[in-house]
Amino acid sequence: MKHLLSCAKYTAKYLPMLVLPLFFLSACASRPYIKVNYQLPDKIPSKPAITKIRLSVVDRRTDPDPLSISAREKLNNFHNSYMLILAPNGKDKPVEGIYDLKTLFETVFRKRLDQMGIRVVESASPQIPKLEVALTDFHLDLKDYKWHFKMAYATTLSQDGNVFVKQKFSGETERVDVPGMDDAGTTISQIYAELINEMDVEALLSKLPPANMK
Repeated sequence: MKHLLSCAKYTAKYLPMLVLPLFFLSACASRPYIKVNYQLPDKIPSKPAITKIRLSVVDRRTDPDPLSISAREKLNNFHNSYMLILAPNGKDKPVEGIYDLKTLFETVFRKRLDQMGIRVVESASPQIPKLEVALTDFHLDLKDYKWHFKMAYATTLSQDGNVFVKQKFSGETERVDVPGMDDAGTTISQIYAELINEMDVEALLSKLPPANMK
C-alpha cells in the first residue's frame, strides 16, 4: 500500500513535467494542410446584367513549389493541401473543405460570382463570357525567424474570342514565426482575402458590350 501511495505521489509530482513537453511537441507538429481564411466582401454588389459565366483557373507560376526549402523543413508534413475557412483571419470555423491550390482558387472565385447571382457553367460556347484567372505567384518562405508570403494573379475577361479587359493583382506580407502557433496559415490569410476581393467583378463585367450581356 505504501508503495502504491509513493507511486501516486511521484506521478502527481512529475506528470505535468512529462505532459507539457508532449503537448508542446503536438502543438508544433506540422499538419498536412495549411489553413487559409477567406471572407466575402461585406458590400453585396449590384446584380449584373449577365446571369452565367465560364470560369477557368490556370497555374502559370514559374516555381510550382509553394514553399521554400526552409519553409518546407518547418512544415515537413505539408502535402500541398489547403483548408479553406470561410471566416476572418484567426477564426477556425466554418470549414468549407480541403483543396489543392487550383481548386482553392476556383472555390473562392465561384463564391464571389455566386454572391452576385452569377452561375458558373461548364460550356464551350464562346457566346458565354469567360473569366480566366491565372495564378502567377504563390510562395511562402521562412527566413530570419519570419514568414514571408507573396501572391499574384491575373484575370482576363473574354467573349466570342475577343478579350475585353485584363487585370493584375499582387501583394506580399510577413509575420514573425512563434513556436507552437499557426503562423504560416495566418501569414497567407493576411493578404489572401484582400487580394481576391480586390478584383471588382461588377466593374470587370461592365467592360462587356451591352449587346452581348446575356
